[in-house]
Amino acid sequence: MTRSDIIVRTIARLMVPFLLLFGAYILLHGHLGAGGGFQAGIIFTSALILAAIGRSRIEFRSQPAGSKLWILGVSGAVLFGVTGFLGIVSGGFYLQYSLLPLPFPVETIHAIMITIVEIGIGIAVSGMICLVFLTITGRGE
Repeated sequence: MTRSDIIVRTIARLMVPFLLLFGAYILLHGHLGAGGGFQAGIIFTSALILAAIGRSRIEFRSQPAGSKLWILGVSGAVLFGVTGFLGIVSGGFYLQYSLLPLPFPVETIHAIMITIVEIGIGIAVSGMICLVFLTITGRGE
């Protein structure tokens, strides 16, 4: 193992937990300011790619990872779609949460539903960008 390998592994092991924490912060506070699901998904993906480059504990496997990442991306999009259709089911428009029959103030309902939408976007983006990384590196399906 060369000196540069040790440096890359050490930096990756130190940075990955902080990137995951920062991604969670961006995801959960995206509805309050700049940020949200797309940005958090990219940050989560960069943490996974950094872990793969540093050969940390997270390793990508070719066939199963590609299939699981595809399912992850689609499930995030489905979560976004289902959450949006709740407004239509309750008699409003797509992504209109003020008509949902929940025992909370409208502001709380909006905050909860927007967070769910952002989580769906983050899951979809993270799964698809990881799949792109696997495809580019030749480890995908």
